[in-house]
Amino acid sequence: MKKAIFLITCLLLGQAFVAQPAGTTSNDETQVYICTGPSSKRYHRTSTCKGLVKCSKEEKKVTKSYAESKGKTPCKMCYKRK
Repeated sequence: MKKAIFLITCLLLGQAFVAQPAGTTSNDETQVYICTGPSSKRYHRTSTCKGLVKCSKEEKKVTKSYAESKGKTPCKMCYKRK
């Protein structure tokens, strides 16, 4: 019984650490940067964006889907329309 539990645990943990092949990251897993300040409205492509200079609180790296779920929209400097 202990061997079975150990094997199942190893298999489950192994799945958690399987890397995705390069170029297969979905939009939901794309990492972006947000400011945790109360008036913050945008998410940023890089932590060095000029839009993050005025951040009154902490800068935080999150997934794009998380940022959008919090009502954040793309920074106009980072995500220029072409």
